[in-house]
Amino acid sequence: MSHEPVTPVTTSDGEPLPAPGSTAAPAPSATLSSSPLPEDRERWLELLEMLDIDELSADFVQRMSQVEEYQEGKISSADLTKAARGSFRGLIGCMREGSERELESVAFNVGTSRARAGISRTALMTAIRMDYAVLWNALVAVASVDDAQLLLRHADPVWQVVDNYARQAHNGYIAEKEMLTDTRQLAQRALISELVDAKEPRPERIAEIAKALELPLRGPYVLVAAAGAEAQTLRDHLTSEYGARALVTSYYFEGMLVLLMRERTWLTSQELQALRGSELGALILITGLEEIWSGTRLAAELSKLPSSHSGGRRSFDDWPQLVRARLVDTHLEPVLNIEAKLAECSPAERESIEESVRVFLETGSVQEASARLFCHRNTMTNRLRRFTDLTGIDVTVPVEAARVVLAWA
Repeated sequence: MSHEPVTPVTTSDGEPLPAPGSTAAPAPSATLSSSPLPEDRERWLELLEMLDIDELSADFVQRMSQVEEYQEGKISSADLTKAARGSFRGLIGCMREGSERELESVAFNVGTSRARAGISRTALMTAIRMDYAVLWNALVAVASVDDAQLLLRHADPVWQVVDNYARQAHNGYIAEKEMLTDTRQLAQRALISELVDAKEPRPERIAEIAKALELPLRGPYVLVAAAGAEAQTLRDHLTSEYGARALVTSYYFEGMLVLLMRERTWLTSQELQALRGSELGALILITGLEEIWSGTRLAAELSKLPSSHSGGRRSFDDWPQLVRARLVDTHLEPVLNIEAKLAECSPAERESIEESVRVFLETGSVQEASARLFCHRNTMTNRLRRFTDLTGIDVTVPVEAARVVLAWA
């Protein structure tokens, strides 16, 4: 018995229909999209139109009342509500019309006002994240179940609008902080100059200036001074690092850039880590604000010394160089004249003698110096004696050793 081939029954799209009695597999769902579709436009505008700015602002203010910094009264409820209304109006307008100009202006102003109010950058960003949460929850509340995929397609565009708002608010915050810092620095410099210019300011005036600067009268304090190219590098570092600039008081003295900060701040602050390791300029320690007059002058003079001499940042240990510089071209300059007296040595002998004398001056011990140079104690003693024969200076006598320290500074 022959059978005719069975022609399958198909749908209008050419897909085979299930056999009688069988269970049909569900049709695959449409592909989800994370980008808006052209046909979304009308319904999206309807959703935005249903948002109530007063309700959004009230929700935002209520949420922000739980944030610690906004509980401190730095910003009044009225000002917070006014700013919230402007922000939501700008956010919705940007999502409706695509123009960011008004939103950027609102955001920048929010950033500057928060900086002036003393709100931290962290609290500012918390508030902006709250804007997104309030806005998105409101959109979900006015939408219907059928709008689920439309909302999904608009999640990223909404976030992009809020993210741009956050960037502009942050820019405003930083710009205002920098201006406030510059203004503060100008006021600080005027007070510091009063201390630096007056050799013996009245103790009560020092106390008044310390209070105005919000600094303790007693230290210890660190002074860092730099001149020339080092000052420019130091200035560039402070300009690029807001955190570092906020921790120090800077001023100028005879063309030198001088930084004043608490010793503890200098030693522990993460923002100053790069500066601590830079070896720029000269660094000295003072015990209190009454020593700024002398400390500034010492730091400034040390900063003029060649950095290569001590291998980096200059300090109080480099005082011999200052004394030597002051003796040059005076009637005491012959005290420094040692080089000519060593001229009769051969280069090799002179090198070994000078090396031995330098190490002895560092250690103050013949035994330790000979150990460091890996030579016999008698060898070290002979070299020191030879130096005395040539120069007439016995470096084992402290007063005479000081001449060599100065000459070789």
